[in-house]
Amino acid sequence: MYGGGIGDLAGDQQIANGSTGINPSARPDLAPDPRHPILTLYCGHCGHPLKVQLSCGSRVCPHCRRKWFGYHFNALYKLVKTWPVIHSMTLTVRNIPDAEFGRYCVKEIRANFSRLRAVFKKQIAGGFYVVQATNKGKGWHLHLHIIFNGEFIKQEKISAAWEKITGGSYIVDVRDVKNPKKALQYLLADFSGAPRIRPEDCDTYDAVFKGSRLVQPFGEYRAYKFKVPFKCPECGCTYWATIEELLGEKRRSHTECREGP
Repeated sequence: MYGGGIGDLAGDQQIANGSTGINPSARPDLAPDPRHPILTLYCGHCGHPLKVQLSCGSRVCPHCRRKWFGYHFNALYKLVKTWPVIHSMTLTVRNIPDAEFGRYCVKEIRANFSRLRAVFKKQIAGGFYVVQATNKGKGWHLHLHIIFNGEFIKQEKISAAWEKITGGSYIVDVRDVKNPKKALQYLLADFSGAPRIRPEDCDTYDAVFKGSRLVQPFGEYRAYKFKVPFKCPECGCTYWATIEELLGEKRRSHTECREGP
């Protein structure tokens, strides 16, 4: 089974139907683009062809980032809307000079969040976070966007604990979010377009974030699998393969295909 392009397709689908809050006009068409090659996949049951525009892998590409937004939005929505209360949290650190910014900075803020969770382990059951970084010319502004399931924690308590853990960073934001769609838009805001950095920062940004997880689950959701099966419009099967794969195996029967509900 080929899975690489299905995530791209699922992301585009969510943008196209307007469920993510991203303007559908921002969704790219399937015009030839050497950075985003088109691959034709085929349904493993009925052979229905499907064109998929692949991601280029660059962390600064707005085309790919919008796909990531749509894919993760769809992968998380059904879960998040079951939470009794959705809590959002923003954790910031003091701006990092350009010459000091590197992968270890991202590693450090992740580790500090783990330390914060240890302090409030009874209140923070589990959730998801995204590491964001912006640069407007005054150094790198590194921060976390977090949504979690659990109990509300007063902002002053989070601020005091975060300041102690980081050695001086105290600016945080904690609030309840009633609408799961709004919660996911907040969590994934950084992927709605190009990163907010200067042109000269693109190589640094790509080097720092390339290979790191886009959306990090934690706590009771640490093993959560981001899966968005795409159903064949002809038969409903979710098994897709390249022509080479299909020629090397027999077509799957209806009972072998994973049918949607």
